[in-house]
This record gives sequence, structure tokens and C-alpha cells, in this order.
Amino acid sequence: MHTTSRPRGFTLIELIVTIAIVAILVTVLVVAINPAEQLSRSRDSKRISDLDALKTALNLYLAQATTTINLSGNTPSANSGCIFQASSTLYLNTTGAVATSTVFGASTTIVRSTTTQAVGSTGWMPARIDQTPGGATVSVLPLDPTNGLGSGTTYFYYYLCDITGGVRNFELGATLESTYFTSDLDLDGTDGGNESGRYEVGTDPALNL
Repeated sequence: MHTTSRPRGFTLIELIVTIAIVAILVTVLVVAINPAEQLSRSRDSKRISDLDALKTALNLYLAQATTTINLSGNTPSANSGCIFQASSTLYLNTTGAVATSTVFGASTTIVRSTTTQAVGSTGWMPARIDQTPGGATVSVLPLDPTNGLGSGTTYFYYYLCDITGGVRNFELGATLESTYFTSDLDLDGTDGGNESGRYEVGTDPALNL
């Protein structure tokens, strides 16, 4: 008499062990990938790219402008269109409340805090790059990936300008958040600026406007 054996299924213990192994592998994979860090790194990449694009636009404007250079959107005067004060003067791309006394020092003055992206005197960065011959290299002013919203916000772009001895300078900055850019590459600590916790670019020799 010929008999056939029925296929044996998994036992409960085997299923439990298999599920446990899969759970461990998934946990290890999630830790290795670190989704939160990857998102932070992506936002930081945009911040770096945005500031570099604005720096390029400003440099082109300074090099090619045929009218009176105006870096702050005000009526050009003896300071050639860049508000000059003894205290630092900030233009921010945020509508959130920024504690300047603790973030930038007690002498900091915020001139404009808005998310308006228009290129020209009405945007958050009021430099008249719209007067660049051939047009500005950016069509709209970028905003921080978090859009700088919220009370006591940390993440926003800022802009300052100055003129000393007839030389016009500007500075742009942002706060980075990923471990990769702030610790591994230490981008905000090796950019030559005076704000170790911020990524700074510009033409000021010490980036300390």
C-alpha cells in the first residue's frame, strides 16, 4: 500500500522565532537609515543651495549694476542704499517671533521679518537684484524649508548688508539641523563666519556683519 505524507507546517515556536528575527532586522535597518536624519539632511542641502544661489545673484548684481547700487531697498543716500547702524541690522524670511537678544545678541535690530518672496525692494531680502542687467539669476526669493513659521522659530534665512570705506558687503545665513552637516562636515563651524551655529556666506571678510 502506497501512502503520501502531508507537508508539515511551521510550528508556533518557528513562527515566533522568524517574526522576532524579521523585527530585529527591520529595527537595525531603520536605525541605520535614520529617516529623521535623512529628512534633516535634505532640508540642509536645500538651505545650502538656496544661500549659494542668493550669493551668486548678489555678486552678479554688484558686478554689473549700472544704476545706483541699492542693497537694502531704501532710497539710496550717503550709505549707497545699505542701512548702516552701529548695531546689526537683520532681514529675515520668517513671520515667527525671533528672540534676537538671545539668538543674535542684544544689539540686533530686525528691519524686516516677512515671507514675501518678491525679488526687489519688497521681498524679505530687499537688495535690488531685480535691477541686474539681463535680470536677476533667481526669479523668487527662496524660503527656509520650514518656512520659518512659529513662535521663537529657529530655522530661517537672514540677510545683512553694510558699506565701509566705500566697499559694499553682504552676508546671508541659515541654521542647519542635520548631524551630517553640523557635526560630520562641521559646515557651520568652518565657513569662516563668526556664528558657529549658523551657515554663513557672503562678501564680508570675516562674515561678522
